[in-house]
Amino acid sequence: MIVIHIITKREEQLNQIAEWLIKEKLVHGGVDIDYQDTFVLNEKEELVRTTTYKMQARTKGLLFNLIESGLRSNFHEDTPYLYSTPIVNMDRIQSKELVESTLKI
Repeated sequence: MIVIHIITKREEQLNQIAEWLIKEKLVHGGVDIDYQDTFVLNEKEELVRTTTYKMQARTKGLLFNLIESGLRSNFHEDTPYLYSTPIVNMDRIQSKELVESTLKI
């Protein structure tokens, strides 16, 4: 089991991704969406504040590559940042629900 993290600069893009992930049963229990201020250096080496949007969702580790290829196919010109973190321990009943509610592979 993993938690996927998807980060983009466009809120609408994140909403489209959330809808796709849920409809295709690629995640369990919906997604958590948040926005945050991010500081980056611009071309002039000046510190600039931007807003980024971040999504987190629980899924099977085996679905990561399918999610990655789907994001690249659907958003190839502006692919969002994607990574995962492992779920080390999880309640066994919730773990079973995650396995049963996501895409069978």
